[in-house]
Amino acid sequence: MAPPHLTYYSAWFCPFAHRATVALSHHASSVAHTWVESLGWERRASEDANSREQGGEPEHENWYHWKSPELLAANPEGLIPTLVDEQGRAVHESLITVEYVDELAKLHGDPSTLATPLLPGDPAERARCRLAADWVNRNLCSPYYRMLVRTDPTERREAFDGLRRDLAVFAKERKGTFYCGDTLSAADVALLPWACRFYVLEHYRGFVIEDEGDLKGYHEWLRAALALPQVASTLPDKQKYLKHIGRYADASARSKVANAVRSGRAAHDLQRDD
Repeated sequence: MAPPHLTYYSAWFCPFAHRATVALSHHASSVAHTWVESLGWERRASEDANSREQGGEPEHENWYHWKSPELLAANPEGLIPTLVDEQGRAVHESLITVEYVDELAKLHGDPSTLATPLLPGDPAERARCRLAADWVNRNLCSPYYRMLVRTDPTERREAFDGLRRDLAVFAKERKGTFYCGDTLSAADVALLPWACRFYVLEHYRGFVIEDEGDLKGYHEWLRAALALPQVASTLPDKQKYLKHIGRYADASARSKVANAVRSGRAAHDLQRDD
């Protein structure tokens, strides 16, 4: 039997979509997909006459997202990642898509080639993994945008100090190389797209996550994850991504996430357009 085939509406730069990308890469032998690049930037004058005063907007024009007609047809909200099955049914929200791909693999995969599940089979461990993924989303991913988009240096520093503290907590709570043991889990996949982009914080804000003390466990986890072929093959080009995310660092990005964080909301309260 042929594996299920999904249409994957994504964007190369989006860390939320990157979660689905890692899940699809992990289960590539069991779930096929076609990638449709669905977000990009277009440059135009601000849509908000007051935004310069409110958000520290630069003098040059702003960058807004365009969204492909195919994405909008599949998901009128235009959010990525969006996965559509062969019956036209759409699934979105990044953590949900990770579970969805994992379930499809379990249902349709060949046992002889099936990758390890991203969610544990034991109900208590499965619940622990889901709770951890949600905690990661709130505590380890949202601060990334606060450090880039918010303009107050004290607020940025507070966000970074909180990030360092919570990365140490995540590493300490692992039950092996990874969060749930010695194989990749959904909790790890929740963090990986940001962890592999944290070089941005040093480049634009001078914030370094040191490989020492309470953070040594985090770096051990990160090195192990990046060494996995199903992760390494999904990483965006560093220089290309730095150019992309620079629009957040200089306040010219006008995506939903950037606008939300600029107004004081958390990135995890928006799913997902960045």
